[in-house]
Amino acid sequence: MSAAHAVAAIALAGVLVRFMIGATAAFRPAPGEPPSPLTIFMTIAALVLALHVGRTPIGLWQAVAGLAGLAASLGLFEWAKRTIRGRFFSYIFSSDVPDFVCTSGPYAYIRNPFYLSYLVAYASAVVMTPDVVTGGVLAVMTIYFWSAARFEERKFTVSERAEEYEAYRRRTGRFVPRLW
Repeated sequence: MSAAHAVAAIALAGVLVRFMIGATAAFRPAPGEPPSPLTIFMTIAALVLALHVGRTPIGLWQAVAGLAGLAASLGLFEWAKRTIRGRFFSYIFSSDVPDFVCTSGPYAYIRNPFYLSYLVAYASAVVMTPDVVTGGVLAVMTIYFWSAARFEERKFTVSERAEEYEAYRRRTGRFVPRLW
């Protein structure tokens, strides 16, 4: 294993572990509701990527590009985490009804910065080891987070914040900032 491969594999594993630890600190179950069993997909995806990338040869430029993506991913995650500090954000696929719309920090530009940070990390794994395993994980997790985002957006339509959220939705992108 080359030094670049070792650094890239360790960085990927570190970022994925940081996401798990950080998410458990940032999100809470809705009162009276256990976390959704669907959260297991995130753990499985992280394990598959970490094990696969650790065993697959990585070239120097693939490692450098992947590390840049991981740094961007982690930066977005930490920015979003700091933005929501002290506010109630429930676990993914929770059935609670939101009582506020967060529009500061990265939420001023995109509606789902946490999900985007995870997807950028998965895409970084694809850059480091472009094959069917990493591509498959990215594809499955893109569908997973897209579904979660749509699920959460539907919760806002039945909340007291429906109008406010609709205005926010029109000016921000789900995963990519609106530039027009």
